[in-house]
Amino acid sequence: MELLDVYDDKAIKTGKVVERGTNDTNFKRGEHIAVAIIYIENDNNEFLIQKTSKQKGGLYSSTGGHVNHNEEPIDTIKREVKEELGIDISNDNIISLGYLVYDFPVRFIFYLKKNIDINNIVLQKDEVESVSYMSIDEIRDIIDKGLMHNAHAKVLEKVLEYKRDFNI
Repeated sequence: MELLDVYDDKAIKTGKVVERGTNDTNFKRGEHIAVAIIYIENDNNEFLIQKTSKQKGGLYSSTGGHVNHNEEPIDTIKREVKEELGIDISNDNIISLGYLVYDFPVRFIFYLKKNIDINNIVLQKDEVESVSYMSIDEIRDIIDKGLMHNAHAKVLEKVLEYKRDFNI
């Protein structure tokens, strides 16, 4: 049984804890579970994108997952990258870009500039079918075709906004 903290619209824990899979009709207005999502970019300005397994919908996304009870979003993202890709980013310069309330979850957003050799990735097959580096144009193409999770497309816009604002 996985327990999740409940957050408010400002991404602050409310003190309420629920079991993962709890129907969202059990939540009051302004209550959310949380997920953490990271976009990892290489020196060629390409992002590491994964195609989710058929069990997870078979769509494209970035790496991420649910923030467990008593877990900080930064720790979630380190755990998820390790679980899904077999890559340890715990000592890397992960940048927090805040959060986005989109759909039901609060989405904590992270960005990392790192060259990861795809040959060193060990996929968690029940979650991830494949990974590849994609340019912004390639990602926009899969978004336009409806092949990427909507929330991950929204989070990408926040990452690109950050890159524009800081001329990265």
